[in-house]
Amino acid sequence: MYPASPMNVPPDLGAPNPAHKRNLWLTVLGLILFILVYLALSGWFAWASYSLIRFGFSDRGTELYSLIAGVGSGLVALFMIKALFFVKKGNMGDEFEITPESQPQLFHFLYKLAEETGAPKPHRVFLSAQVNACVFYDLSVLNFFFPSKKNLEIGLALVNVLSISELKAVLAHEFGHFAQRSMAVGNWVYIAQQVAAHLIGKRDALDKFLASLSRFDIRVAWIGWVLRLVIWSLRSALESFFNLIVLAQRALSREMEFQADLVAVSVTGSDALIHALHKLQAADEAWETTQGFLFDHIRTGKVAKDIFPIHSKVIDQSRRIWNNPRYGHAPELPTENPENHRVFNSEIAQPPRMWATHPYNHEREANAKKRYVPGTLDDRSSWLVFDDAESLREKFTDRILSKFQTEFEHDPEILVSVEKFYAKEYLNSRYKGSYLGRSFTRYASSPEEFYETGIDSVPETLKTVYPQSLSERLEKLRFLEKEKNLLSALRDGFYSPPDGIIRFRGTELKKKELPAVIEDLEKECKTERKSLFEHDRLCRTAHLRAAEQIGSGWPEYLRGLLEILHYADHTQADLEDSRGLLNNVYTIVTADRHVSGRELKRLVSAGNQVYDALAVIHKHKKSVILDSELLSRLELQEWSAAFSEFGFTKATEDNMQQWLEVVDSWIDEAIGAFYALQRESLELLLAAEAKVGEKIRDPKFAIGTAPSPSKAAPEYPRLVPGKERKLQTKLDFWDRFQTADGLLPGILRFTAAAGIIGGALYLTSFAVFR
Repeated sequence: MYPASPMNVPPDLGAPNPAHKRNLWLTVLGLILFILVYLALSGWFAWASYSLIRFGFSDRGTELYSLIAGVGSGLVALFMIKALFFVKKGNMGDEFEITPESQPQLFHFLYKLAEETGAPKPHRVFLSAQVNACVFYDLSVLNFFFPSKKNLEIGLALVNVLSISELKAVLAHEFGHFAQRSMAVGNWVYIAQQVAAHLIGKRDALDKFLASLSRFDIRVAWIGWVLRLVIWSLRSALESFFNLIVLAQRALSREMEFQADLVAVSVTGSDALIHALHKLQAADEAWETTQGFLFDHIRTGKVAKDIFPIHSKVIDQSRRIWNNPRYGHAPELPTENPENHRVFNSEIAQPPRMWATHPYNHEREANAKKRYVPGTLDDRSSWLVFDDAESLREKFTDRILSKFQTEFEHDPEILVSVEKFYAKEYLNSRYKGSYLGRSFTRYASSPEEFYETGIDSVPETLKTVYPQSLSERLEKLRFLEKEKNLLSALRDGFYSPPDGIIRFRGTELKKKELPAVIEDLEKECKTERKSLFEHDRLCRTAHLRAAEQIGSGWPEYLRGLLEILHYADHTQADLEDSRGLLNNVYTIVTADRHVSGRELKRLVSAGNQVYDALAVIHKHKKSVILDSELLSRLELQEWSAAFSEFGFTKATEDNMQQWLEVVDSWIDEAIGAFYALQRESLELLLAAEAKVGEKIRDPKFAIGTAPSPSKAAPEYPRLVPGKERKLQTKLDFWDRFQTADGLLPGILRFTAAAGIIGGALYLTSFAVFR
């Protein structure tokens, strides 16, 4: 059962490299310096408080200003010292622990792997529902001085997609972390981070007291102003200081990931871990879909006895829909020069490297194959390492379902339901992916734009309306949009280029050249979108002309379904766009943890754009007429029944806090209704067009009379791409100063904070050195 290990592995393969050692020392030295500064400042203000209060009650009488300074210093010391008592312990969620008695086969596998990698055995082992495996710790302040015991988490949704060799590689990677002494540094940084996070981000009774004091009579308020300024300075300076340590620790974490990968390579070869990484995206996407399917199915009172075959079935169906044979499958290795084979490619742009704790997949692959180690890939299922895997899966499924306070029974035919779920018309391969993740109605401000008259022969047009070349055009547009989005992220500073060099289509670009290149890309995208829009018009027109030849209410029925689909797509897009604006404004105005009067007015204005979008929906919901088939699919008597009675109010400066607490529930209700309407109207439109097309091809086909047509609301927003609400992508200078966003604002904030702290230290120095 235990997969064979590779031969002739270099003995120093997993040894720490110079970058690892350098980042380790930088992190340790920075952390020691941070702790010394933190304790020194805490001790300084505590001693100053004691000295000033004692001096205030000297034999010469009461010194009021000394007492005020002493109490103020005491509050500052309290502010710093209290953060030391708010360290969080690591905890688990819904995971459950297994033991050698309950899973002897798995523990035999783990202990043998620990021996082979030279790592300590895990202290405790937990199973979870995640597509993940990781190390976690029970942490407290004591772990500054005593090593923490390492626990192992194994996600069963990950196990479900991996072969036994790939599981061995993933677990060997985690055992590589077990053996790393530098993991202790990560523990220390994490504990210090809890202290710093409480100091910087926590607003408690002390902050409320100082805020109240600052609003008191000016003869007293000045004390609150001074203390709040000193506390702001301490927060700002220590945050900037600690962020430097975090950067060094993240660089160290990257090197630790590389080293742990090489531990996996040493016991499985260079390919198994990379194949596991390749499967992760499909496993993640399918697991989300699986949970959604299961939760929807619970409403029927029937559920799966074992959720994991559904997970596998979803991956299989996704592979078919995307026409990608390698989706969720390990790529085939070439017989010649396998060391040169690459699964992952470098992107044009990536999230800023300074914030990345894990290397990118293409970097991990290059690291694993730098000194290529051939290995034997065992393709057997990784469930083999578990005792009675079927019962384990069923037990875990019951744990997931136990969250729902409802009664249900197991459905032995649930996999058939999965097949039906994927038997949607819009998922049919004959459409060449035209309706996958794409809302074609968004590109027209009116449904009438989809009809034209230039069709010579309806039967001939219907034969070739979905050519094979359509897939290539859709893929080309997706690729162009991905390029444009990545370059836009580079332009706006959200992403950074690998190695600091922007490479685009074989050439190197300077940042100042990006706007022109992005503009050219947008022109290419517009050309492709226009071409696809013409194809959408051809599809709708050809089927409408066919319906006109048939009669029996089919032309009106097709028009009604397209009208409803257009209404659903545009209304949902407008509501989501208004929510995007609200979230954007909220993020901007709260970036510095303080909302000014002007910012509050701006937030109210953004909130009322959401209100207006909801108000239009509810105003016209009773005027929307849906055909009987559509209502049946939606399980509604009428469209308005999908919504609660509209009791929402406009946002004001007075009710903004309470308004924000409930707005999402109103948005989610509407978006859920329109998503269902969009999905079912598209399904019926394509099914109706297929019937009409079949009737033209085969006059003997019995099509019958069409249902009564649907009718959209008389008024609804028309949001075509490019007309979305403008979002703010950068903070103004004051907010950038407050949040230290960028090099110059960061330097200025640190300088100002350090100056204020220096002044406070100087003014209290006569008491400290008395």
